[in-house]
Amino acid sequence: MRKRRALLLNLILLVCSLAFLFLWPLWKGPIAFQEGTEEEISQLLATHSQAAEPFFTELAFSGEQLPYDRNTSTFYLPLNMETDTWESGQLTSLASGVSLIFEEDFTGADKQEAIKNGTKFRFYAVRDGEYQECWLTVTGLSVVSIETEADADAEIFGGSAYFWDSSTKVDWTSSSILEANIRGNTSRTYEKKGYKLSLKKQNKNGEIVEDKKSLFGLRNDDEWLLNAMYSDSSKIRDKLSADIWAEIGAYQEEFPEAYFGTRMTYVEVFFNHEYWGLYVLMEPVDSKQLDRTKEGEGGQEEYSYKSVTPQDVSTEELLNQEAYGETLSGFELKGSHTVIDRTSWEPLLSYLELRDLSDDEAFAAAASELTDREGALDIWIYLQAVLGIDNRGKNMYYVAKNRGNRQVVYFAPWDMDITWGDALSEGTGDNVWDVGLFTALYSERINWSFGDRLIELDVDGSCDYVSERWKELRQGVLSDESLTEEIDGLIHQVRDSGALERDAERWPDSNSGQDYELFVRMALYRMKILDYYFDGNLEEYMGLGYE
Repeated sequence: MRKRRALLLNLILLVCSLAFLFLWPLWKGPIAFQEGTEEEISQLLATHSQAAEPFFTELAFSGEQLPYDRNTSTFYLPLNMETDTWESGQLTSLASGVSLIFEEDFTGADKQEAIKNGTKFRFYAVRDGEYQECWLTVTGLSVVSIETEADADAEIFGGSAYFWDSSTKVDWTSSSILEANIRGNTSRTYEKKGYKLSLKKQNKNGEIVEDKKSLFGLRNDDEWLLNAMYSDSSKIRDKLSADIWAEIGAYQEEFPEAYFGTRMTYVEVFFNHEYWGLYVLMEPVDSKQLDRTKEGEGGQEEYSYKSVTPQDVSTEELLNQEAYGETLSGFELKGSHTVIDRTSWEPLLSYLELRDLSDDEAFAAAASELTDREGALDIWIYLQAVLGIDNRGKNMYYVAKNRGNRQVVYFAPWDMDITWGDALSEGTGDNVWDVGLFTALYSERINWSFGDRLIELDVDGSCDYVSERWKELRQGVLSDESLTEEIDGLIHQVRDSGALERDAERWPDSNSGQDYELFVRMALYRMKILDYYFDGNLEEYMGLGYE
């Protein structure tokens, strides 16, 4: 009997202990930390001296060290901005001999409002007889932190990359060895740089190898791009355009493993423990993305070409080069190749020769054989919708895929920040280019020569295709309701995460301050313009053209 009572008592104590362990955080609040009373903090400030130099850098949430800005001693906690309840966890110091005292129980504040407003919650790091004033900011976006011996203007550098996911607190942090370089053509002239990241790790044999991982819901890979969005006042143009292309033409039924475009997500970036601003993390349009048959894989090798600058040499001259390398008059041959010669460039050269044929009948006869004609028309419609003036002579991938016994050229747009009415002009100050809203674009045709010619010659019923396809898109991704919802959703991400205001403060000379109501009104206005022209007035539309 005594043994049974003792066993029962032990069981009750165990249950009570477990209940205390799991319920105590709820009684104390979702996030556990040491909160000081007003009297305790006053006494601390009276009896301790403020540190001459910051000494505390290691604030952790649930054991994971948080990113921080060393200039302001501000730590950033990424949380899910779509929920109104605070996540559970504990804020602690990872530095030995340092205790923390928070000025208030910030979990009593409205979580979403705190994120949106970028509210800074003050706390003190204390050691021996001194203290450091610190701040905690809650962000609604995931975070990437780059640590390197180089500075942010170094063309190529190595170091480490750290990642924090805002949407979950299960396996929400990771890190990699980093190889990186500055990317972009026009954008590299701005003070806030974009980067290409190559993630590495050390295997059990001590070798440095690729570190493939899925970041924030994107693909599983080791190659990533960070787009700075410096010149885009809205910070939504590139992602809005990419999301719309995903619904229009990024997927091809005959190539189910390929994606003819890029996916991206918003992040906040730190560089050497300095807040660096709002970015989009992007998947590159590479061999993996395009599911490209590579050399030695069996079957005819497929190719992809990136147009980085407008073609400045005649096609006739390109057809008669003495040698062919990795670049050709503004085009880059992508991927790794053992040998690069005329064969490597043949699909693109055949496309350029077709595009420039003087014989209309010959063009019409070959267009559907050598290219994805419907995909080209989708690109043409897309450029009209998003006002993609910067994608007409560059910022496009031309992808040679095997279809039956021939290779056919497919199209994938790229770098879509100069869209939705923005245009380049000669720069002022230190900037080579300025970017601003050019409202006259909203009533113009965006002239893309290959698509224009398909329509002007009505190749294989291209005019009917455009009219019917436009009606279909206006019932779907380009409907007023869908377009408004998409724009509002992106505005919500950049603004209500608190990141938009932080980015503008970090880069005061950048292009910022978009009038979002005007953005929506003009986007819908553009759709109405195209409704008129694509419903029986296509010939009149072809008489327009932005130069």
